Amino acid sequence: MRGASGSSAPAHGRRARAALLAGVCLCAPVLDSCKQGTSQAATSVPASPSGVYNIPPLTEAAWAGGLQPEWKDEGWSVRDPKHPGTARMRLDNLGGWMLHKKGIQGEFGGLALRYKAPPGFGDFLEVRLDSEGETLFPRVRVDASHVARREGEWVQLFVPFEQLNPEKVPFTRLVIRAYKKVGNDWVELDQVGLTAPGGMTPAEGTAVSQQAPQPGEAPRAIVEPMELAYDNGLQPGWADHGWSERELKGPTPAKLRLANLGGWILHKKGLGAEYGGLTLRYKAPPGFGDFLEVRLDSEGETLFPRVRLSDTYVTAREGEWTQVFVPMEELNPDKHPFTQLVLRAHKKVGGDWVELNQVGLARLVTAAAAVAQQAPPDAAAVGGGRVALGDARRAKVVVDCTTPGHPISPLIYGIAFNNLRELKDSHQWELGATARRWGGNPTSRYNWKLGNVWNTANDYFFRNIVLGTSPQYTYDSFLQANLQRGLQSALTVPMLGWVSKDSTSVSFPKSLFGAQQKMDPDVTEAGNGISPSGEALTPLPPAQTSVEAPPSFIHEWVRTIREKDKTRGRSVHQYILDNEPMLWNTTHRDVHPEPATYDELLERTIAYGTAVRQADPEAIIAGPAEWGWTNYDRSAADLAPGGNNKDRKAHGNMPLLAWYLKKLAEHEKQTGVRILDVVDLHFYPQGEGIGFEERGATDPETSARRIRSTRALWDPKYKDESWIDDYVQLIPRMKRWVAENYPGRGLSIGEYNFGATGHMSGGLAQAEALGRFAEHNLTSAFLFTYPPYRSPTFWAFRAYRNFDGKGGRFQDNFVPTKFDKASDAEGMSLFASRSDDGKRVVAIALNLAPDAARSAQVELKGCGNVANARVLGYAGEPSGFSERKSFFQAGNSMQVMLPPWSITVLDLTLAQQ
Repeated sequence: MRGASGSSAPAHGRRARAALLAGVCLCAPVLDSCKQGTSQAATSVPASPSGVYNIPPLTEAAWAGGLQPEWKDEGWSVRDPKHPGTARMRLDNLGGWMLHKKGIQGEFGGLALRYKAPPGFGDFLEVRLDSEGETLFPRVRVDASHVARREGEWVQLFVPFEQLNPEKVPFTRLVIRAYKKVGNDWVELDQVGLTAPGGMTPAEGTAVSQQAPQPGEAPRAIVEPMELAYDNGLQPGWADHGWSERELKGPTPAKLRLANLGGWILHKKGLGAEYGGLTLRYKAPPGFGDFLEVRLDSEGETLFPRVRLSDTYVTAREGEWTQVFVPMEELNPDKHPFTQLVLRAHKKVGGDWVELNQVGLARLVTAAAAVAQQAPPDAAAVGGGRVALGDARRAKVVVDCTTPGHPISPLIYGIAFNNLRELKDSHQWELGATARRWGGNPTSRYNWKLGNVWNTANDYFFRNIVLGTSPQYTYDSFLQANLQRGLQSALTVPMLGWVSKDSTSVSFPKSLFGAQQKMDPDVTEAGNGISPSGEALTPLPPAQTSVEAPPSFIHEWVRTIREKDKTRGRSVHQYILDNEPMLWNTTHRDVHPEPATYDELLERTIAYGTAVRQADPEAIIAGPAEWGWTNYDRSAADLAPGGNNKDRKAHGNMPLLAWYLKKLAEHEKQTGVRILDVVDLHFYPQGEGIGFEERGATDPETSARRIRSTRALWDPKYKDESWIDDYVQLIPRMKRWVAENYPGRGLSIGEYNFGATGHMSGGLAQAEALGRFAEHNLTSAFLFTYPPYRSPTFWAFRAYRNFDGKGGRFQDNFVPTKFDKASDAEGMSLFASRSDDGKRVVAIALNLAPDAARSAQVELKGCGNVANARVLGYAGEPSGFSERKSFFQAGNSMQVMLPPWSITVLDLTLAQQ
């Protein structure tokens, strides 16, 4: 289930996704850095190396390389809007620009604009809204707090809507002006518009993303000085060995002139402690840009790496001052002794003073630890690190080794790949994931013969694109990477019948259809297929973008894979028959405009499944990869305008998947060919605010509902709290349909996501889901896509796969558990596992309550006495799990304290009875 910019929601309230998932570039149309000729999506600012903050996507662009449809230029300054790609204006004499549009609709997070101005202008811009009425809107003077990122001379700004329009009254104009006198040089703007709801968030991988927590986030790390060389004065034991002109007059900042590649050396012998990195705080003329380089040095011949400072290392900005932190792994990866800190200019700058008031060595500590040292005992952290209110609730739970359990499929710990992060991230390999899925909307149009192209479909302007950041990246790169790291692979094979013919064609070109409701800001020929009046345009023949891909096309692909496997071993462990076929008429309407029916799904499944089976007789084949609730039991034809469930009624009024399984069983009986091994379904909670990946509301009500939404997977008593308003009970329901219609099929949740992955509610939902997958004996499950590094959802995976960083994991056999009282299970879960030899039990206890601690008595029944116990806990700390206390009562029973919103691992070694 994936919808995105430019897509329309399917019937019955399918929530459109803001993110463009696998196959679509995760970057908003607010930065030229996205213009790379590959997939470009209007979803979020990319976490580029020079980035600091992400901002929400631009949903109402006024200027984007040109004036956008329905917007009028009502500026009063001298301007040159015809300059290619940018609007140029002179803002001397308090000049400005006004952009007007009637009927602006929607919820907005803020105003985004990207500009370039002469360095001497400093802070000079003011922005506001306006209307035809008498409303007076606040004037907001832009300062460093509104800077999302800097790229060379370009500055990306984000002004929150609560500052611009706190009363949420209608408006029709965006006003940008100078609030002080500046010169008459050109100021350039290449993006102006309004964003989706949300605010600035630290970009992943930047130093600022490790700082103090924002509301709804887990505690982050902060910089703590350990050995300062200069702190408004040279510190004891440190010597000044610099070579530039300088003034050191404590207690004041040091002043240096760094023209002609000047620099400064601070020296001290006997620096023997372990440090986290180098920190410094400086102020430089704005025209200098990124100019500083830092390194370590010694009296010996060791050559230390030189690190050029950029926004990646910025931890804070206060007015004109910038704080940076450079990790020691970059400065001293081999941990050589050193005696000097060296700062210098790596490019020519002017002769103006650069000021530094702090230089030295530091470490990162968790914000939770810092707060604990300073805050009163009852101070509550946000997201993780919750403080219990009132007495701990008591609970007793029995781990029952006398009741039959079952082996746990290792494939329940799967993730999906993200084609545009694949070559940038490495932490996807640190989760402990056991399998990865090649999937998502674009895979329906993947041309394996071309190797690196697919179509973004309705997710992003129906464009044929190169699928990754490297043209060399193909399906085989994906398979090889998994093989090298010991992960299994699930590969989506198209059965839509059409795949991309090249890397450049678009389905709704402007040259043939004219201007459309939305046009790709980077490839202006590509439209979203919706007329300015909101009507869906009739697509051209599929050959506009695609070539036919019959079953023989897939047969040849699988044979090619298996031929390569002769020397490397099996590379595909599950073939998935396409992706969300009952959404083809919306997602891929340019090549499949008609809604799919019961019969079409079956016919394509048999045809393409047979092609896979013939090419790989031992294959595990999964399908139909349906998106969600409405299409578990009805076809797209049933849900189309005028459908009225006619298709279902014509097929004995059977639910779609039940009928599908029954017919495939009949096919196997008649032909002897088994088409399907695993029933593959997608699951996304539909409640308002749940979100997707990092997105999602984190207020108390939504957070609690996000965690409760996992019950739709397994609990027959849980009535879904969204528009579904029914008892989903997905796993029991599907197991019943399998048993009744095609016994022996496995069950896979091929896509799922609970949103707010950086918040404890998202992490707890993930941990709960993994436990339920084990409990209900799923064949496989694949998170879409994978969580941010060291986020709560990252650590939820690690709870099961590597809780101690040394390979400690949930064991291979599920052990049933039972609470002494049904009420004890409200707000708490405990999942248990046992090793094959019975000598080890690993249990994972979840306290799902945000404010109440749990005092849990855990009794082992028939397992043996506890010979040794480790208790490791996590409550939002970026460093992950740490040792906690436990209190033994008897040989087979132990008492543990579970903090609010926490994950606790019990790692028990048993003495056999």
